[in-house]
Amino acid sequence: MDRLEFTPKCVLPYQEGYIVVGIDGELQKLDKNYTPLLKHVKPFPTPIRDATISKNTLIATWLDPELLLARIAAIDLTNDLQQGVNRGDLRIKRTIGNAIHPHGNLWSHVLDAEPLALSSNEQSFTFILWKKGIYNLSVDEIENWRAPPAKWEQLEKLPRANEPVALIDCKDGFVEVWSKGGGVKKHDVSNGKIINQTIIDLDGFVEKVFKHGDEYLIMLNDSRLVMMRKGNILVSAKISGPINDAKFHSKNKKWYIAGWRELIIIGEASHVRIGIDEIAVYIDPKRSLYLCNDSKWNTFQNDEEE
Repeated sequence: MDRLEFTPKCVLPYQEGYIVVGIDGELQKLDKNYTPLLKHVKPFPTPIRDATISKNTLIATWLDPELLLARIAAIDLTNDLQQGVNRGDLRIKRTIGNAIHPHGNLWSHVLDAEPLALSSNEQSFTFILWKKGIYNLSVDEIENWRAPPAKWEQLEKLPRANEPVALIDCKDGFVEVWSKGGGVKKHDVSNGKIINQTIIDLDGFVEKVFKHGDEYLIMLNDSRLVMMRKGNILVSAKISGPINDAKFHSKNKKWYIAGWRELIIIGEASHVRIGIDEIAVYIDPKRSLYLCNDSKWNTFQNDEEE
């Protein structure tokens, strides 16, 4: 399998194959067998903060903390990806009227606050801006609703506990906002109304959340992960460090995790660790395949597969 020509950050599936996002804002199309299509490009010369795909449209946020600029834009994946300008050009054109945007965009906007999280379903996408609020738009940029920043009074006295860390669009009609302190707020994805809110007692700060149906995998700040189902904690396990990707495999009801020099296969009754030399950024449990930050694809022995 061909090695990538840049350092990958994540891999996103879409109708025609996959999109690899690089740590410096690179984008590369792959076919359904992970074979690169054309050459990678950088539509905008800053790192991509978050990216999500709705049907054949990539929605992404770009952030440059040094230049204090951010963008949110949509790119049609049925077209070829386009190379953007050099970063030096951003230093010259700083006014909104002259602002440079990602090349090949369907639409693009300047953001006046840091984008914190982004997620999508087949009809719309939702994103959070620091201290501004939560926004839901259609893929063709029509605003459906907006809501104030999510807060939980019980977390007010804990430092940064109300800070959003994850946003999950769910298939059953709601979007979840997760905070660092374990606050969870569910909004009706069609109108933004709050369905319910709660605080999960996790004995640690939340860093990442992965969801599949009723199954949750939560990464905490002390290199501990938690498996949860319908609010009930099933397993808590200590791991080597941060995780970059996790997939729940319904066939054997286990999570497959791309981690810090390790792959982890974990279920309610078993925990398998596979040590690797690099940092894994993506895992495909069905093909026993993973991608590392050295840009190489590898396979693993999947004894958990039935």
